[in-house]
Amino acid sequence: MKLSEYAIKKPITAVMIALSLIVMGFISLFRLPLEYAPDLQYPRMYVSYTYPSSSPEEIQKKITKPMEEMLGTIPGIESLRARSYDSRGYVFMEFDYGTDMDLKSIQVRDRVDQVRGRLPEDLERIEMRRWDSSDWEILDYNMIWLGDNQSELVTVYKNTILPRLQRIPGVGNVEMEGADERILRVDVDKNRMHAHGLDIRTLNRTIRFNNINISGGYVTEGDKRLAVRTVGEFDEVDQIRDLTLPNGLEIKDVAQVSYDYPEKRYFERMDGRDVVSMEIRKTSTANLVETCRLVRAELDALQDEIGRDKLRLHLRRDQSEAVVRGITSLGQSAMLGGMLAIGIIFVFLRNFRSTLIVGSAIPISVLCVFMIMYLMRQVFGSTITLNMISMMGLMVAIGMLVDPAVVALENIYRRRFDVGDGTRTAAIEGSREIGIPVLAAALTTICVFVPLIFISGSYNTMWMRDFAITVCIAVVAALCVALTLIPLACSRAFSNADNRVDLFLKIGLGTLFATGAAYLIYQEGIVESANWLKDSTLWVLGGLSTVPIGVWIVLGAFVATTGYFYFRFRHLGLKGVYTRVISTTLHYRWTTVVVATIILFGGIYIFTKIEVQRYRYQPDRMVGYMVEMPRTYDIDDALALFKQIEAIIIPQKEELDIEAIKTRFSTRRGNTIYLYLKPVEESPLSTDDVKKKVSALLPKDIPGVRFKAGFRRGGSSGTGVGVEIKGRNPEVLAILAEDIRLRMDDIEGIHDVETSLESGTEEIRVSVRRERAQQYGLSPQQIATTVATALGARGNSKFKTPDGEIDIALQLREEDRATLDQLKTLSFENNRGNMIAFASLADFELTKGPRSIERQDRMSTVTVFANTEASEVQTVGYEMRDRMDAIPLPQGYSWQMDRRFRYMASEEGETNFTMIFAALLIYLIMASLFESYVHPFTIMFSISFAFIGVALGLYIFGIALDSNATYGLLILFGIVVNNGIVLIDHINRYRKQGLYRRDAILRGGQDRLRPILMTATTTILGLTPLVIPMIYGNAEGNARRWGPIGLVIISGLSISTILTLVILPTIYSLMDDLSGYTKRIVAVAKRA
Repeated sequence: MKLSEYAIKKPITAVMIALSLIVMGFISLFRLPLEYAPDLQYPRMYVSYTYPSSSPEEIQKKITKPMEEMLGTIPGIESLRARSYDSRGYVFMEFDYGTDMDLKSIQVRDRVDQVRGRLPEDLERIEMRRWDSSDWEILDYNMIWLGDNQSELVTVYKNTILPRLQRIPGVGNVEMEGADERILRVDVDKNRMHAHGLDIRTLNRTIRFNNINISGGYVTEGDKRLAVRTVGEFDEVDQIRDLTLPNGLEIKDVAQVSYDYPEKRYFERMDGRDVVSMEIRKTSTANLVETCRLVRAELDALQDEIGRDKLRLHLRRDQSEAVVRGITSLGQSAMLGGMLAIGIIFVFLRNFRSTLIVGSAIPISVLCVFMIMYLMRQVFGSTITLNMISMMGLMVAIGMLVDPAVVALENIYRRRFDVGDGTRTAAIEGSREIGIPVLAAALTTICVFVPLIFISGSYNTMWMRDFAITVCIAVVAALCVALTLIPLACSRAFSNADNRVDLFLKIGLGTLFATGAAYLIYQEGIVESANWLKDSTLWVLGGLSTVPIGVWIVLGAFVATTGYFYFRFRHLGLKGVYTRVISTTLHYRWTTVVVATIILFGGIYIFTKIEVQRYRYQPDRMVGYMVEMPRTYDIDDALALFKQIEAIIIPQKEELDIEAIKTRFSTRRGNTIYLYLKPVEESPLSTDDVKKKVSALLPKDIPGVRFKAGFRRGGSSGTGVGVEIKGRNPEVLAILAEDIRLRMDDIEGIHDVETSLESGTEEIRVSVRRERAQQYGLSPQQIATTVATALGARGNSKFKTPDGEIDIALQLREEDRATLDQLKTLSFENNRGNMIAFASLADFELTKGPRSIERQDRMSTVTVFANTEASEVQTVGYEMRDRMDAIPLPQGYSWQMDRRFRYMASEEGETNFTMIFAALLIYLIMASLFESYVHPFTIMFSISFAFIGVALGLYIFGIALDSNATYGLLILFGIVVNNGIVLIDHINRYRKQGLYRRDAILRGGQDRLRPILMTATTTILGLTPLVIPMIYGNAEGNARRWGPIGLVIISGLSISTILTLVILPTIYSLMDDLSGYTKRIVAVAKRA
């Protein structure tokens, strides 16, 4: 190609350009931001709100429905979902992909402001948030106060911790959850109050009307315009105590006023102590690693200042550590893979200079990738970063970086030493011969990602964007290196001084290796180095002992067959043996086709036995349990239960490799146990191992208490499936949901079938007798607000302190509101001054309220959900869908599978579309290369051969075909055809030179045997470090997350390479006959 010729003729220019790229690559590497994940901006928003001591029905009626009605007027909403829980609620909005989310954020804020006047006055803060990866918390701490007074933690946080963190560059937001803030309690003695003819409404009004700060407009004084403000706020506790009531008494005569904390209704504990969560987020442009480092250093200093005997901080999640650990692991795997790839090149070429030439393609190409990524950010405004996804793309590309270089060097090497061309001629002609097929091979790898562009706004597209960009950049960079620097280096290196130069290189590299090994031993110490060698040996032997017997049988058969051919034909050499093999297959063409067909159908059969999981594996090491308690449990009973659980698990922490135990519980909210495990690098136990051991430890003899591994609706493992039913009438939905639950209960593979209406807590429903209330001059609203105030469910007003405003909590004493009978004795003062007993104004009923209320597109929704194993999600989902198709629903009611299953189905459709589209593009590229409609089909058989290898690899090692494995399959599409392209192109080249087809096939196969084996082996070995930890180690964490990609590529490429070399020549000859036969028929038809 002209590019290669230019580089050879202008060596200094080419070298200077290469050096410039290397320098810019190093600079770019240190300027690229480090992030955990790509910059993902989903077209989703949600609004959340808190309304303490409110039931889901009250939240829905007073807040959720008005919010839905107003937010539903925003144009472009694709889906509107709402959920109302105890004391809180959410409205979720999904927009069309491509929507300007900045504009939608403004519109959502505007709608919330408009609806605010229709919402309760005492509604606490309304939050609006977008789904944006830059808004994820970067640090998650649990704060434990070890001092005597737990209340000091809030003061320390507000006055010390928060201001110090907010001053750190890059810190965007700091939030604290679970802390009880100090309040001013006004505990009313009910008997005294009633004895003096007062009710709690009177006390409430008295306090509120005397605690004011109101703007009164403006007055003009001379030439000045002055604002008028009436100030009457309390600033001393005695002012409240001394307030005069309508009957002349003071507040202190009927109530006790004191500083205190709200009654504990929700607990969050870690390792047996109450904790408070602190989440820290960064600004969108801040450097993740640097910001986390500064925050950790500041908090460490704060602990020293406050005292570690008082404040303990437990770091639950640090994104920077995950990034550094993950990228370091991938980087080490990439380096090891690169070294293995270079080693195998030396084994094939047995020439140091050739090995170094090809090996140089890896670092140069990688640095070019960093440079292009940085330029994309600076010039084109791209958001690509160095993250787990982009680094994984680079890791996958490592083995492919040397492929074009190997093909170019091997062809130049053949021209120089086999054909006998001069050094310069061999470099020019050798690179020219392989230019087009290498370009086509690169395009086939790139084109597998093109279909992702046409899947508009897909979650997969956004998630894998950086992966695809990195792989494509790496392939293009490797192609440019192979067509410029490799020919240039070969034109200078392939001289008659090979032996002498190689000797110097051997001595130099040997010295360098020995020096490095000695330095490492010196740094680690002889004992540590010996232990490392011992542990590594035991790890390898332990790993080999876990290999299934089927693998040993297949491996033994392969070794036996290879040994037979070696001893039978070793005098012929590798090329001679290969020539004999393809000569035999060409002689028995149809027998070869039959054998290939049997192998193919065997692979298809194995593929049907592979577990399919349409969800993305999450590497977090955590075991979770849902805890169901009897409805009669109060908060003290719940606390006693969870203390018992902690007493069982905490002593076993070290044995079970548990870092921390966290519990969350109340009488109304979901009760959970979280076990945070040590990183996979530090623990031999898997999450399943820990789950089994902990499950055996948990008590099973407590009446009404039940432990469920995982969490509701998919749990920590994300395994479950459900059906959503929509309609206008919640009562009809409840009947339908129960009917559907019973129909689903006998589906094989599912357990814990329940509906979203279940698991609610018991409540006392108060029905006001309207006629009786009107007779006494009372309205239902007055009665309801009075009860809420008496029970402490509503705040009165605010009280200013030096540390800020706190709530004034007016309520009956705890001993006056502990039972239903005491509530019934509450009295109300009507407008005539008479005291009316609560019992005569209302009916009381003990009922069970719903745990949550769901709505979708402003219609009530009930979900029927079942947990299942990960391998059964799709099967169970399709069975549930089939059963739902057979269930007639009333008019106006509809159903759909839950969001998770719909996403899985959508992903399956996207995957099928991507693979078909990619296969079509690969065909178009090869048809253009060969100027043939038929021969591309010949090479496409390589893809079917790859499926055989993928099936064997996944089946033998028991790995599921999940989302990441599917990406590996997609990349494999673009790789496996490269061997066929190089082989068929060379055969066609010989045929154009006048050789008969059989001779061209035999000679082309001989010439391309070595480069095909080299490129395939380098790609396989480059990915081996990614797969080994998943197969032989603890198959969790990042090893389990990324390992399937490598396993799919390795297993598919291994089998495909062998079958391509053996069977593809036969298929080529048959397809060539078909092409000739077709041409003759067309010619006869034209003459006719």
